Amino acid sequence: MPFNLIFALSVGYGLSSPKYAAVKKFSWICLLIPLGYLAVYKTAFLTEKGKAFHTFKKHKGGLNYYILPWMNNNTGILEFTIDKKTAPEPVEWMTTIAREYIELMKTKGYTEDELRKL
Repeated sequence: MPFNLIFALSVGYGLSSPKYAAVKKFSWICLLIPLGYLAVYKTAFLTEKGKAFHTFKKHKGGLNYYILPWMNNNTGILEFTIDKKTAPEPVEWMTTIAREYIELMKTKGYTEDELRKL
């Protein structure tokens, strides 16, 4: 279950306690928090800045990675490093550490396909 849905349920449950009797009947609105993320995501794609940001961060998953809390099918740093992809921003510090980790895991018998799944 995505973190933000759990957070929304927790906030709604807290607001439904007797301490907050005035807002108790509106506590169900917290379930709309995930819809807020989706609305921001859709709105960002309508702007030029949003499209440019998505293109610039495409190596990481673009707006899907940064806005959508469920983050499906995003490229991880191990997969990024194994595929020798390049980014439009400096990520050398991350890929250096990932290369060291990949080499360490290969000495323990992991294959590149297994490392991609990590």
